[in-house]
Amino acid sequence: MENNYNITEENKIYILGGKGVGKTSLFNLIFSEQFIEGLEPSEIGIIKSTYKYEEKVFTIKELTDDENFFYTNKLKNELEDILLIFVLFSFSDKASFEKAKDLIHFIKNNITNNKEIQIVLIGNKYDLYESLINEIELDEETVQKYEKEENLKYINISCKLKKNIDQIKEMINNLDIEKEKEEDDGGLNEEERKKQAKGCVCF
Repeated sequence: MENNYNITEENKIYILGGKGVGKTSLFNLIFSEQFIEGLEPSEIGIIKSTYKYEEKVFTIKELTDDENFFYTNKLKNELEDILLIFVLFSFSDKASFEKAKDLIHFIKNNITNNKEIQIVLIGNKYDLYESLINEIELDEETVQKYEKEENLKYINISCKLKKNIDQIKEMINNLDIEKEKEEDDGGLNEEERKKQAKGCVCF
């Protein structure tokens, strides 16, 4: 993983959200499937890494905790090239849901050419919601209503319990992108190689 503002990547996936909602925990689970208890807050900036599935390659980037960073030209300029955006909130923090709504509004208002971008609303710390349902201000019915109004996909997860993390990875794995070209034979697939071999005269 590295912090870098100046690298251009393809097939970008972003993880966004307010402070303390579990962005870095989700980022780590996608790559290592390990939940780190008591994780220290990330430094301001971008955490990114390369994710590979079969012959497909993605760059997954997390914008770390900075209340103003989301609204800079950095994200605005990259929206055209992003395939998928996960916007997180925490069921333990009602204000984080309002932050997620602001982010989604910002994204939708700044999308230009890329109409295929997927925005997924993710409610983290669902284990707290289930155990403290009478004490938490934010209820899932409110989230589901917003999901329908904005025509979004919504998933509830628990990074701590690794609940529904497989759904997140499945969404990434199923993204339709061009696969890496084979370099040793000019990018020929198996069938083309066989046809070429049949046309050869061997001595």
